[in-house]
Amino acid sequence: MRHVSWLLRCLSVVGLFASISMPAGNVRAADVQDELQQRQVQLTNALKKVREAVVGVSDGMGVGSGVIVTADGIVLTASHVVTTRNRRSRNESATITMADGRQLAATVLGKDRDSDAAVLRINALPDDKSSFPYAEMGRVSESKVGEYCFAMGHPGGYRLEREAPVRFGRILSIGNRTVVSDCAILLGDSGGPLFSLDGKVIGIHSMITSLIIENRHVSIDSFHHDWDRLLAGDRWGHLRSTDNDLVQSGFFGVHLTWKDFTPIIADVIPDTPAEKAGLKPGDVLLTVEKNKIADRLDLSTTLDLLEEDQEIEIGILRDGKETSLALVTGDDTEDMESSDDEDGPQPESNHAEDPDREQEIIDQLSENRAIGTFEKRSSLELGQFSTAVKPNLNSIVSIRDGGLLMCLGTVMSTDGYILTKASELHGAIDPEVILPSGRRFKAQELASDYAFDLMLLKVDATDLQPVSLMREAANVGDLAVLQNGKGEALIPTVISVKTHSMEGANKAFMGIRMAEDDNGVRIERILPGGAAQRNGMKPGDVIMSLNGRTVDRMMTLIDAIGGFKPGDKISVRFMREDKIRTIDILLTSKFVNDDTMLPLYRDQQFEGQFASTHAGGFPQAIQIDADVYPRQVGGPLLGLNGKALGIVIARADRFPAFAIPADAVATVFEQLKIEAKNKANP
Repeated sequence: MRHVSWLLRCLSVVGLFASISMPAGNVRAADVQDELQQRQVQLTNALKKVREAVVGVSDGMGVGSGVIVTADGIVLTASHVVTTRNRRSRNESATITMADGRQLAATVLGKDRDSDAAVLRINALPDDKSSFPYAEMGRVSESKVGEYCFAMGHPGGYRLEREAPVRFGRILSIGNRTVVSDCAILLGDSGGPLFSLDGKVIGIHSMITSLIIENRHVSIDSFHHDWDRLLAGDRWGHLRSTDNDLVQSGFFGVHLTWKDFTPIIADVIPDTPAEKAGLKPGDVLLTVEKNKIADRLDLSTTLDLLEEDQEIEIGILRDGKETSLALVTGDDTEDMESSDDEDGPQPESNHAEDPDREQEIIDQLSENRAIGTFEKRSSLELGQFSTAVKPNLNSIVSIRDGGLLMCLGTVMSTDGYILTKASELHGAIDPEVILPSGRRFKAQELASDYAFDLMLLKVDATDLQPVSLMREAANVGDLAVLQNGKGEALIPTVISVKTHSMEGANKAFMGIRMAEDDNGVRIERILPGGAAQRNGMKPGDVIMSLNGRTVDRMMTLIDAIGGFKPGDKISVRFMREDKIRTIDILLTSKFVNDDTMLPLYRDQQFEGQFASTHAGGFPQAIQIDADVYPRQVGGPLLGLNGKALGIVIARADRFPAFAIPADAVATVFEQLKIEAKNKANP
């Protein structure tokens, strides 16, 4: 088993349509389950109220997010977003970037670093003396585990051309100072708001791990509890980013297992405070000093704030009944003094690794991971999408090669035309199309559109069920669902960012991974769908010049390619096995994601495993928040009315996934059919 301890680290979350087929059957709005329809209405209305209140926050050292919560400009964010350059300063400044791009000066007021909470004040009202757009602060104490919520923020930093993306999910756990949700957040989202479906702020984004269900938010109740103190500019505590192991030390004395974020005592360590207090294996730990526990880090923070030899009350569930026990804490061998000089996440400790935790992470990173009771992907919740997937149960196919799943595909016509993701079929020897019914067909590859990474397949059938494409463009906040290879609902999602041209669409790219070589630049890996692969270049080839320009270093090659556009033809002189050759190649758009923010998604040894290799550069794309695996793309993205908003094409990072919009799908489909016909009849 590969060593995976680095996965345990918590990381700071510092739109011409052609009718192409007979409809497979439309779903009337009245047929959509009432609860799902109501959820859509709530989300749409809430977004209208709060969108303008979500802001970017920068302290001059990094970027994050925030939310305005009063008409006169009080902003909530995470304490680690506004770190202190001058440790003794009480006059810290920050820059607030409004939704329309205006930048306003702000002053940092108070910080509760134990909770990762901070409050800022915008220094002056708008020029017209009007009030600021703001969102109302809610109460987590009025929320319940399993309730729906949505997250906003500016992952990767504020971008004028992109509104704050929307992420949709459920509350998975609630603690005294922490809320956990499956609303996927990312670096740069830190400080952004978690909203209830009535548009009230219930949390502020704080930290994540590699696991998609571990999105930690500061409970809004922490702000309420210390509101006057925060407004007065008080600073206290320190931010903890890793488990301090106090629960299993002589300070407390138990080993825990966790299920749905609930700690269950696996065993009690002899001669510890836990044993003396009468705790037993099987007890469910509910509270510490009447404080609810959200997750491991919330528990470790709670214990770290206690004193040695302090009598505390432990709330437990035993044999189905709630009770409490008195416990006197022991020696704090991991004593960490709270200090105003500690602003950032603390370094990871060198404690022995937890093999159970490592195995949990490995299991959770699997495509077939166990789904928690309260996740938006639970079987009960997926059942609500039955009316959306029912007309399309046979409009999706699995594409396998030698029994190995390569990707999914979307049925486009009754007579056997199927669209799928081109790059995922790279290297396939004898691809086979499998319908949800189990029928199998040999797949004939006809043509590919490399800009959209779509491939047209043909099977020998005349009775397939084509997907029905949506004529209207998808709106931000629209709920949608992905299917598995059996046609069943797989992942609920939301339109996070409207249809747009991706950044790499106008950048030229060869499609290689490279390294320095004495004779030029050596190709380490050929990326599927890239110019190098399409023109027969191989790993080990050493590029010596481009269009006559000598290539002696990787940066020289990068600069040279940067002078061209996708579709340009260039002459490449290279060495293969001591023979010098020259070929002309057509450059593609830049389809890799260079902005991947988590190690799991940028580590080349995992390339293509968790995120798609061809993950960007699409001329048109809809961004969604689905944690879809690369082998699960290629199927339709279905709206609540049962029509396809597009074809799911790639996952780029921890949460951003993309779909090719329906109008582009229709156009590409017709173009590929023409191309295939021309190839067959030159």
